[in-house]
Amino acid sequence: MNAAAYERLLVLVDDTPLGHATAEEGVRLARALGAELLLLAAVPPAPPMLGEVDVAMFEPVADHEALGREQAARAFASAQALAKAAGVACHTEITVGEDPAEAANRVAKAHDCALIVVGSHGRGTLARLVLGSVMGHLTQIAERPVVVVRLPGSGAKSAPAPKA
Repeated sequence: MNAAAYERLLVLVDDTPLGHATAEEGVRLARALGAELLLLAAVPPAPPMLGEVDVAMFEPVADHEALGREQAARAFASAQALAKAAGVACHTEITVGEDPAEAANRVAKAHDCALIVVGSHGRGTLARLVLGSVMGHLTQIAERPVVVVRLPGSGAKSAPAPKA
């Protein structure tokens, strides 16, 4: 592997345990490759039902964006602390109102990132259909290699060890 080919990595972060694990893996990869990080927080569009709510003193779409920006700031602070401790240069970017997978693909291309690091909740088929999957969509559309991070204990169960 040519480490020089990996100058910049995009890491999709959020303010969750999975987002933290994804940031940790991104920092570990960047340090090993001598790359810099671009931390991306992608605030998705407001759910359609929020746009239809008409309650005095409540701006659902604006509140959705404000909450997303607050969560992004926490995710960035945590990831930047990890990067600083590892001696890895990093920058941040936030997108609002765009599908997170589409945003990650677009930003990675615009910043010439060598690969994208994204987390996966390891949801089953039904949960993916109902809740969606940023990782699944991203792996379908990405124009860069994608590294998928899972929390320990999530996802498919491993096969039992063969009997001796």
